[in-house]
Amino acid sequence: MATNIFFNSLLVIISIVVIFLLSRPKLQNNESWQATLTPLSSIVGSGFLIMAPLLASIVGKLSPLAVLGIVILAYGIGHVLRFNIMHVEPRSNKGLLSHSAKEIEYLGNVVLVLAYMVAVAFYLSLLSSFLLHYLGISNLVYERWLTTAIIIFIAVIGYLKGLSGLEKLESLSMTVQLAIVVALLIGLGVFGMYFLASDEVLTFHYTKRPISAQIQMLAGALLVVQGFETSRFLGEKYSPEVRVASMRNAQIISAILYVVSVILFMPIVQNIDLINIDLAQIVDATGSAALILPLMLIIAALMSQFSAAVADTGGAGGLLNENSGNRLPTKISYVAISMGAILLVWAVDLMEIITLASKAFATYYLLQTLLALFYCHKDCDSSAKITIVNKVLYVAIILILLYVIFFAISAE
Repeated sequence: MATNIFFNSLLVIISIVVIFLLSRPKLQNNESWQATLTPLSSIVGSGFLIMAPLLASIVGKLSPLAVLGIVILAYGIGHVLRFNIMHVEPRSNKGLLSHSAKEIEYLGNVVLVLAYMVAVAFYLSLLSSFLLHYLGISNLVYERWLTTAIIIFIAVIGYLKGLSGLEKLESLSMTVQLAIVVALLIGLGVFGMYFLASDEVLTFHYTKRPISAQIQMLAGALLVVQGFETSRFLGEKYSPEVRVASMRNAQIISAILYVVSVILFMPIVQNIDLINIDLAQIVDATGSAALILPLMLIIAALMSQFSAAVADTGGAGGLLNENSGNRLPTKISYVAISMGAILLVWAVDLMEIITLASKAFATYYLLQTLLALFYCHKDCDSSAKITIVNKVLYVAIILILLYVIFFAISAE
């Protein structure tokens, strides 16, 4: 099937058709879709290609259940942030938050800015490393210079064109990425049907660990679907209602993509070295489903890292603007974030601090959940059923995030 010319051509045609559909002016000019692109870019770009092998290396055949649990928990955290956009944010803008609440919000924002800087530097460093690897170049200095050039390009677009300019970059990269993802899922789906018809049995070779260690690693995997919070910081252009809808839409779309992709990737993933996972190996392995997929996935991998970095730059710029009380324009904020990312690219080993960045994102979610719980306690109708449900949900999320912050570990 991999060498079937018709099948490979069909996948290319499908991608072209999806690109055409996503590029229609009616969709490109739709406010809701434009607002959804930023969180969607960040969520999908963060770990779409790595999720299936990552989970398989931890829990093997239980990967579909694991990813389902992760996206449900992420949606619960998204519910907290959406609640805060509609209820806490207006009070903050009017200066009606208590001193303690202001301190919690400010601390969370500071932590998140630092995490965004690391994330931008990390995503684009991966992009540079991956691209140069396929060009046969292995040189850390070249990787850093290429990463720096890409960051400067994003900063210039952000400074000259603002949020709209960054959204156009996201739109372009996400259009290509989503088109390839659709073709990928169709290709893997057909391959999966052949696999089922062959009566072969899925066999995963991975390090067997105690259940406690597996849970700790799955807790760390939660941050792979990070990025939905970027909707929170698009207030310069979009209303609270649009931002809430954009976050919800992005989480639903990305959840479907993650769950379906993990299921369909299973026959491919069993042929990957799950002890030493390598992105290039994942891409090459898809060639067993269709010869065209590795080439398409190389493009998707580059687009995913680029779109995630652009989305996080946009989110971080809006966050800096908010934290400065609108004294620091968002265009300048984009440049500041970019300068911080460039400094990190040249000064530190990003692999060593990305775990800290992941815990920083979890800390931000924790502080936002504390804000929501505090608001519910002070200002919501305590007898209302929805208030009681929200309080229980928030307490549960707080406990889970505390576990992530203190006990989560990265997959080896």
